[in-house]
Amino acid sequence: MGRHAFQYEPEHCRVYREIRAPDDVPQIFGVDQRWNMPAVRHRANLGQGIHFSGVGHYILTYHIGGANARRLDLNDGLTIASQGALSLQKPNSAGVFASSGTVDYAHFYFNQGLLCEIADEIEGAAIAEPEDFFALFDAAAGSDAAAYIQRAANCEDPPTSIEMDSRAYLLGLGILRAVRSRTGYVDDLSRVKPGCVMKPVLEFIEDRIGDSLRLTELAQTIDMSPFHFTRVFKTELGISPSKYLAKRRVERARDLILQTSMPLAEVAFRTGFSSQAHMTSRMKAEIGVTPGELRKG
Repeated sequence: MGRHAFQYEPEHCRVYREIRAPDDVPQIFGVDQRWNMPAVRHRANLGQGIHFSGVGHYILTYHIGGANARRLDLNDGLTIASQGALSLQKPNSAGVFASSGTVDYAHFYFNQGLLCEIADEIEGAAIAEPEDFFALFDAAAGSDAAAYIQRAANCEDPPTSIEMDSRAYLLGLGILRAVRSRTGYVDDLSRVKPGCVMKPVLEFIEDRIGDSLRLTELAQTIDMSPFHFTRVFKTELGISPSKYLAKRRVERARDLILQTSMPLAEVAFRTGFSSQAHMTSRMKAEIGVTPGELRKG
């Protein structure tokens, strides 16, 4: 379980579980895997105004496309959310939303603990509890949101929990950066505490490469917060934890294929891939050959 994962399904997910329209079934990601930031993608026509009750966690909305939307109870309802817009509802904040047609959007759910941890790791953490905002356009945060939902929905190359928890920290950081910029607050969000040697983490990965590893587990190996760990790992090794793990899994699978007669399905299992097909696609992308081609020589 991620450090800030929901103990139970996020309240807002229950709304989407009840939708049964055959052409409008929501996609729900990361609840069973206990991601720190579960997500939902859906399409809906909000009409002249639909009231959404507040829930006990943050709801970040990313406007993927479709019709424009408005929030009628905030900023006199004149602000327009179009493709690329980000909007936030803090815990227990209700709102009334309307649209001129069908909106394609994604929701990201997270708890206060995620933002507090990020704020603790950066200088000038004055805004760890952002207020509601609507139709904020921020290129970096918008790009992170788009990448998050694209990876979450990838069935052929499913993301690991480490990858999605890392992306949650980046997206949370983007939210705080955007809010600070919007309010005129200036600080240096790029500075983190001094780094440390990653050798114990790399050894831990080698020992547990076939397991479903979590970012929290890796960070605890050297007594770091997951957010700080993510930044330091990339600084020291030049690659994110999730990409490093993916690379090592391909390399370990390659060695097993070349050095043993182990069935390919078992190789995939022992090296942490979700299936033999997943191993095949990752190996093809990483080293240019499939497991079958590699074994044939």
